[in-house]
Amino acid sequence: MIIYGIKNCDKVRSALKQARQAGHDVRLHDFRVDGIDAQLLEAMLADIDMQALVNKRSTTYRQLSDSDKANLGIETLVAQPTLIKRPVVFSKQQYTIGLPE
Repeated sequence: MIIYGIKNCDKVRSALKQARQAGHDVRLHDFRVDGIDAQLLEAMLADIDMQALVNKRSTTYRQLSDSDKANLGIETLVAQPTLIKRPVVFSKQQYTIGLPE
C-alpha cells in the first residue's frame, strides 16, 4: 500500500497510522520530497475524477486565478502538488482518496 500526500498533513499521518494498525505494509510518497509526475497523475485520474482529486479548500487553490481554476490540468497539479486532496491511497491496484480500509 502506498499513501500519497505530505508528511506533515494530519490526514496523511492518520491514514499511515490506521494502515499500520491494520497490519498493512505501507509506504509514504511525500509529494514535496518524492515529487509527482504526469504519468503518476494519469494513473490516479484513471480511478479518481479530476474534480474529486483537486482540494478546492486549499490555500493554493484559493490563490489561483479564475482562469487557472477553470483550466486545471495535469501540468498544474505537477507544478502545485498541494492542490491534490490528501491522502490518496494506492491499494489493490486502485487509487482512492481518504483513509485506507
